Amino acid sequence: MKKLALCFLAVPLLLPVSALGQHHDVAKSSAAKPITISGLVSDDGKALTAKNGESWSIANPGGLAGHENQHVKIRCETSADHRVRVLSLKILAKPATYHANPGDSAFRR
Repeated sequence: MKKLALCFLAVPLLLPVSALGQHHDVAKSSAAKPITISGLVSDDGKALTAKNGESWSIANPGGLAGHENQHVKIRCETSADHRVRVLSLKILAKPATYHANPGDSAFRR
C-alpha cells in the first residue's frame, strides 16, 4: 500500500522534469549555418557574384582583401538581406583556355 501511494506522489513530481527536456533555445535554432558559395570577387572586394548570377555583398571585406577579380570559393554565413560574412576562402584555379591556330604546324599536312 505504501508503494502505491509513493508511486502516485512520484509521478506528479517527475512530470515537470520531462517538460524541461522539451524546451529548446530559439537562438540556437535560428543561427545561420555556414554555406559554401563560389563566384567572382568584385573590383573593390565588397561584393561577390555567384556562378548562378546572384550578387552578394560582403559584411567583412577584409576577408577578401587581395583577391579582387578572382574566382574564389568561400565558406560563409548568410543573412536575409543578401549579405555574407566570410569565414574561409579558397582560390579557384582559372580554367585553361585553348586557342587553335590553323596556321600552326599541328594543322599542316
